[in-house]
Amino acid sequence: MNKKLIPLLLVLVALFQGCRGPEGDPGADGVNVVGSTIDLVDVNFNAGNNFEYSMSYDRAELEVLESDALLIYVRWEDVESGNQTVKTFRLMPQTAFLTGNQILTYNYDQTISDFSIFLDGTANLANLPAAYTQDQEFRIVVIPADFVARKNGAVDYNDYDAVVKAFNIDESKIRKVSAK
Repeated sequence: MNKKLIPLLLVLVALFQGCRGPEGDPGADGVNVVGSTIDLVDVNFNAGNNFEYSMSYDRAELEVLESDALLIYVRWEDVESGNQTVKTFRLMPQTAFLTGNQILTYNYDQTISDFSIFLDGTANLANLPAAYTQDQEFRIVVIPADFVARKNGAVDYNDYDAVVKAFNIDESKIRKVSAK
């Protein structure tokens, strides 16, 4: 029985090797869905703006769809690494614990057309040191819903460096947008 199957298998192998047709037309290029990242600089919080700063996506030159994820990181501090000063960013909301058991929270919200960054907490906002209210810097990261769905659970959004790596953010190309 083995001797009868061997020629049959050889014929089948030869048949499948020859099953190649002409190449088809090239397909359409895939959609390159890439989020945007900006640095929002020179943000000042005071009683005059109710300790809040708002910006439209148009003014920031960001394309944000209703289904996209908007992440805002506050520049928390600079650290020395080797011979370099490195900016550190923390995902908002971010809380600072001040003297006298006071709490300051940097928070944000978003709509279909804009975002707002605001201060909240138990601290008297009018008496905060300038280090907490003046010349603040925020990194805004727009992640398209398609990426969020594919990476869901695989990225620690609290870890800015993990977000940079997962979404291939080239920090040298981040555009600065002044709040002034």
